[in-house]
Order: sequence, then C-alpha cells, then structure tokens
Amino acid sequence: MSVLEVSGLSGGYGTIQVLFGVSLAVARGETVALCGPNGVGKSTLVRMIAGLSRPSAGQIFLNESDITDIPGPRRVRRGLSTVIGQQAFGTLSVRDNLRMHGYIDGRDESAVDGALAVFPRLAARADQPASTLSGGERQMLVLAKTLIQRPAALVIDEFSLGLAPVVVGGLLELVRRLAAVGVATLLIEQSFNVAMAVADRLLFMEHGAIIATHTPAELRESPDLARRLVLGGHAS
Repeated sequence: MSVLEVSGLSGGYGTIQVLFGVSLAVARGETVALCGPNGVGKSTLVRMIAGLSRPSAGQIFLNESDITDIPGPRRVRRGLSTVIGQQAFGTLSVRDNLRMHGYIDGRDESAVDGALAVFPRLAARADQPASTLSGGERQMLVLAKTLIQRPAALVIDEFSLGLAPVVVGGLLELVRRLAAVGVATLLIEQSFNVAMAVADRLLFMEHGAIIATHTPAELRESPDLARRLVLGGHAS
C-alpha cells in the first residue's frame, strides 16, 4: 500500500505550466529519489504535495485519503512532513525551535529531548540561537523537527545541497533509520551519488514529467543508461 501517492498532477504558476501529468507512489518504509537538473519541476511538485500550491489537475493521496484540497497545516496533522531548505527561527534557541515545531501536535518536552538525542551536535548547542549554526547543523535542526512530528510520509527537497560529504553521510543514515521504522520518504535530489546511496528507486524528471524509473542495481549494471539519465535524456 502506498503511503504517499501522486496521480496525474499538472499545474504551475499562473499561465505557465510546469508539471505535466506527474504520477508517483512511495510505500511504507520505502525511500524514493526524484532526480533531475534545476528547472524541470521538482520544487513545484514539492510545493503541491505540501499544500503550498494548487494543481490544475490530478490528485494527491496520503494513506489512501485524498488530500488534494486540504490545506497544508492539516496535511501535517495527517502525517505529512516536508523539509524545504534550512528554515528556522534564527533568534530562537535550537531547543525553542524544536518546541515550536512540536506545538501543533502538543508534543511534550520528552519529544524535544528525543530529537536532540539523535543529533549530539545539536544537543551541545541546544541553548544557542539557530542563526549561529553551520549549514549542516541547520539541516540537522530541520530534520530534528521532523522527528518530533513522527510523520508517515516525509518529503525532503535538496537536503545535500552545499553540505560537506561527512555531514551528508550522517543525514543519509537518519533517512535510513526513518525508513526502518516505516516512514515513506520522497527525496528530491540533484546529486546522483546521494540518490544511489539511499534510495530504493530513482525517478528521473525532465520538462515537468517523469521519464524513467530504475532501481540502483539496474543503474549500476548499465552505466551508459545512468549517464544518459543524469545528463538528460532517457535511453530507450
């Protein structure tokens, strides 16, 4: 059973159409990577899944319930969590950022302590303003917020962008741990190597449409196909 499903999603901004009938599904405990260069529609898809933009056609399902017309905050309460960038309240401490994120669901202090326990570097900076964190630490904070929400489905938009490989490795390990407890994860990723390291399936997007779906094993066995997909253009 798919936890997160997108069916025939189309739309864009005003008269500019960006997505053309996008369909995908992520099952419980599965990690799916959506790959493609800038400008192909990946972030537009994330905004529609999160409820920040409305599609002109198609449907979005969470645990088999149609959430297409449900506002973003209600999607969070239903178990959808979205990580876009490194958003945080810069003047608040790390701990208070986590408290704010848990407020919508009434999470108590134990949920905050549990999230900090996963990230020792954040725990050491729990009383510092979020604005003093490094890029990698801010990304950890965003993912720590997600842990407090205990999502059924998690959508992560470009979490490896600009981060050191050692930091990315730690974040990927967290994604694996979330998958192990049943979280369905859709990872929007430009880095082919990052996607290959963590995903069960890789989807490739061009011009607002998904053009190919492959497992990491299939792509390792066919380097030429992988090269064509990464550079743009599906080899039939």
